[in-house]
Amino acid sequence: MAIFSWSEAKLLDTSLSSLDGYFSEPPVRAQTLTGGLTNRCWKLVDADGTAYVWRPITPITKAFFISRHEEYQVLSAIERLGIGPSPIVVNEQGLLVEWIAGETLYEGLELDDLLKTLISVHLVNTARLPLQPFSFTARVDHYWLQLDAVHKTEACTKIYQEWRVAPSVTNVDLSLCHFDLGGYNLVRNSDGIKIIDWEYAALADPRLDLTLTIAVAGLPVAEAVNKYCQLRGIHDVQPWLDGVEAWLPRSQMMAMLWYLLAHQLWGDESYLREAEALSHTLCS
Repeated sequence: MAIFSWSEAKLLDTSLSSLDGYFSEPPVRAQTLTGGLTNRCWKLVDADGTAYVWRPITPITKAFFISRHEEYQVLSAIERLGIGPSPIVVNEQGLLVEWIAGETLYEGLELDDLLKTLISVHLVNTARLPLQPFSFTARVDHYWLQLDAVHKTEACTKIYQEWRVAPSVTNVDLSLCHFDLGGYNLVRNSDGIKIIDWEYAALADPRLDLTLTIAVAGLPVAEAVNKYCQLRGIHDVQPWLDGVEAWLPRSQMMAMLWYLLAHQLWGDESYLREAEALSHTLCS
């Protein structure tokens, strides 16, 4: 993570210039943050020592169907709950949010803590959340249409066509979903566990979010679903087990396309290996 002066940083990323009107005095330093593929962000520190994260709008965020304006709306809606960073300002260049200091929970996170954190997202009152319901088919089609012919192998094409439609399962109420709730997006400090990186958040079937969280954490499906339902006070577990089982191959296909697109955009072979591993899982 390299550190730059404000003037140096603005030469490297012109989107930062859009913040000149926000800061009464220029930040004293700007630091590049390593993170997820779509998360080429900056940590900015002002003269008072207050830290922020700048989350720019880039061709990469557009490729992955990410809206910084929707991210701002989500963060505004949950701000009073204290489970994520406070949004500061959004403009046509990106989103400025509060920096969350603390320990990133890459390991050592208890199952109960992980699921309670996920439940805190799913229980957010969505009545005033100005989001369209998530469309699984629209999302995977968006990824697929951007892939070049090299990445559309016969095996990948077959997997995409087989799993591109959402499952026909018993409905549950739509919830706010984070869609990337791994330890790398959880920060523990004196206020508890905070969730960062809300760029994929959407109004959706919470069982898809649960499926993604189970996969990232490498948890046994039945154990995790039963524990989730127990913690949330849900007595009829079967629709949740059925839903997660139905979403599992679809979520794996979506992740496969995400990794293929990542490989196409960045050329990092590790993304291709992840995509191939998911392809083999779905073909076995």
